[in-house]
Amino acid sequence: MKNKKSQKSIVIMPVRMGSKRLKNKNILLIKNLPMFVLVAKEALKSKYDLDLFVSSESDKIKKLCKLYDLKYIKRPKKLSSDHTEKQEVVVHAVKYLGKKNIIPSIVISLQANSPEFKVSDLDKAIKFFKKKVYVGKPIKEVFSVNKDNIQNGAFRILTHDAVFQKTLSTKVGIFFTNYIDVHNKKDYLKVLKKLKNEKN
Repeated sequence: MKNKKSQKSIVIMPVRMGSKRLKNKNILLIKNLPMFVLVAKEALKSKYDLDLFVSSESDKIKKLCKLYDLKYIKRPKKLSSDHTEKQEVVVHAVKYLGKKNIIPSIVISLQANSPEFKVSDLDKAIKFFKKKVYVGKPIKEVFSVNKDNIQNGAFRILTHDAVFQKTLSTKVGIFFTNYIDVHNKKDYLKVLKKLKNEKN
């Protein structure tokens, strides 16, 4: 019997340990939590009841997932290099889950190094994706961009079929956010200062 897509939405969070510009970037502390854990916990507050999976090659990340009660997918080493595209990681994770008969209608790629990420933005983007962006189309996506119209990579929402898209015909929408992607020490310190000012 052919597998059927569920109405469940899943989140795939690629978390690699081999960052060159900022060592251990994805586990640096923000608000007393490893950065990727902070982002994951925020996403799990969604009103859409998301199922979140962390994809990583690292045993350290695996242990942190266990500590913070996050689901973990073991990523092969060949998909853990500096040159690996995020989409390759998402494809691997969705195929892995498919073998376990988890075939969601919506797949969200969530970036670990966007610690300002707000679940309210994601929920609005999911609503936009469902209600406004090429309604009924089997292949479509929405991705986040900053106010300068540059994609920030914080999140990307796709249909299951769009995950495996191999052409440029995907129907695309955008959702504006205003996040700093943490790639180096300067970014990290800037985010810490910004978040501290928001609290005060």
